Amino acid sequence: MRTRKHPRQIVHTVGFLYTSDGWPLGECTVRDISVGGAKFVHKITDELPGTLVLALSKDGNVRRSCQLVWRKDDQVGVRFVRPGAHHTVR
Repeated sequence: MRTRKHPRQIVHTVGFLYTSDGWPLGECTVRDISVGGAKFVHKITDELPGTLVLALSKDGNVRRSCQLVWRKDDQVGVRFVRPGAHHTVR
């Protein structure tokens, strides 16, 4: 069993996805979230870029820069990163 760095909080809330440049990618449903990342459901996971922004409020005031870590069917796992940080997508 994998041990997580940060405890996850199970949620069921709407999030909004954007490219790093601010272009909208659509809504998603955030399923769980922690200090280090999140899992969400999105219809078109194959078209998501390796880095993106997850807004947790409709006005965009609460948002996190993310790195795509995994995808399975319509589910996506992301790691929160500092803006400007570069990471390799697995």
